This record gives sequence, structure tokens and C-alpha cells, in this order.
Amino acid sequence: MSDAPIQPAQEGKVAAPRASAVVAVLAFAGIVVSLMQTLVIPLVPQLPDLLNASPSDTARAVTATLLAPAVATPVIGRLGDMYGKRRMLLISLVLLTAGSVVCALADSSYR
Repeated sequence: MSDAPIQPAQEGKVAAPRASAVVAVLAFAGIVVSLMQTLVIPLVPQLPDLLNASPSDTARAVTATLLAPAVATPVIGRLGDMYGKRRMLLISLVLLTAGSVVCALADSSYR
């Protein structure tokens, strides 16, 4: 950090967010994403019964949950370089939240 005093926001300009708040939000988002990835692992033995599918088909479902972020990470990184990191981070967080809400509101009956 520099020793320069922080200037108050001028009229009509938006003040930049504090670095500690940004780091806290990014750390929380990273923990949430890693938790969501690990939630699938305890279900692996039960997936064929839950999905009414063969074990090989359910293995593909697990592979998809690992492959999607592996592909999305460099793509979103490149888009962040092109269109702005903040914009792509916000889009990623909105998509994560929307997916979580859809899953939370989904019908849980499977038979």
C-alpha cells in the first residue's frame, strides 16, 4: 500500500471499494465454489439410484461437474482480460447464485 492519503470521492464519482472488502468477497466466493464441488463426492455411490441411471452414466455427471469449471476458468480469465475482471467476476457470481437458487427450488421427488 502507498503512504498517500486517501482522497474523498469527488462529486459525481463513485468511490473505489476497499481492498479488504474485495478480498473478503473473493475469499468467500472461493470457499463457496469449492464447497459446492465437494458436495457431489459423498453422493457418488447413491447417484445411480437417485438418478435412475447406470453407474457409467452417473460417472459422466460427476465428470461434467469437474470438467465445466476446468474449461470455464481460462475462458472467463480471457474474457476478464478483454472486458474487465470486475464485470466477469460479477457475471460469474450471478450465474453461481442463479444456479444455486434453481437447485434449491427444484422438485426433490425423483421417483
